Amino acid sequence: MCAATLVAAPLLVPTTASAVRAEAAMQSITIKVAKTAINVRGTRGLDAGRVKVTVRGAGAAEIVKLDAGYEDREFKKDLAAAGKGDMKALKRALARVQFLGGFEAGGSGTVVLPGGGEYTVFSFASRDLAHFGAGAVKEAPMPDVDGRIVGKTGPKWGGSSMLPAKGTFLFKNADRTVPHFVVLQQVKEGTTADEVLEFLQTEEGPPPFLRAGMETASLSPGRSMTVDYDLPPGHYVVMCFFPDPHMKGMPHALMGMLKIIHLM
Repeated sequence: MCAATLVAAPLLVPTTASAVRAEAAMQSITIKVAKTAINVRGTRGLDAGRVKVTVRGAGAAEIVKLDAGYEDREFKKDLAAAGKGDMKALKRALARVQFLGGFEAGGSGTVVLPGGGEYTVFSFASRDLAHFGAGAVKEAPMPDVDGRIVGKTGPKWGGSSMLPAKGTFLFKNADRTVPHFVVLQQVKEGTTADEVLEFLQTEEGPPPFLRAGMETASLSPGRSMTVDYDLPPGHYVVMCFFPDPHMKGMPHALMGMLKIIHLM
């Protein structure tokens, strides 16, 4: 679901021995996505709380927690219907699913499992779902980050105006009502958010986008994750294309949820 004024944040680089030890001690899982199956490794003895996640294989992986009684077949049916514009199905899924984050194939970062119980992994690149369990919450520190990207009610973005070209950012959904995800797409130098919006709305003229980019999985309101990235320096537009259930499924980016930031 696997797209505000930005305030520069201080760079916090994990160079101390304590930071290195904390990352080494953190729980970790690896998700491999294939067309016919999703495999999750490293879940034996897993506790809820902050977990390092690495994704490999054919596509992005998203971690969710389904409400009790909301079965896999219902979830898959609602996802498929929502993708075709069925707002009742989208609202039903949003009411019964917590979106906890995830990454593209080759991506990594941390997600927070909010409590003990069963979790589900899905991917639009696979016909299968995977499940894993977690015990009681085990406290773990958040990794040091180089900046923040914050989804806010509006919809709009807050967070850092500049990031290093390689590092880790915190993605937080501070919106009160709907999920968001991050698309970070390189644009031609000097491109404005208004120019990106005009192109998205009209699809007229040459696209302002360059090749480099990345995206995250979706986060429900109040959730956060950390995202590892490595991109060429330049100007990037931050976008979210999550379909807004209150606006007949209009993607948030087409509602103006765009912001230009600089990777140095």
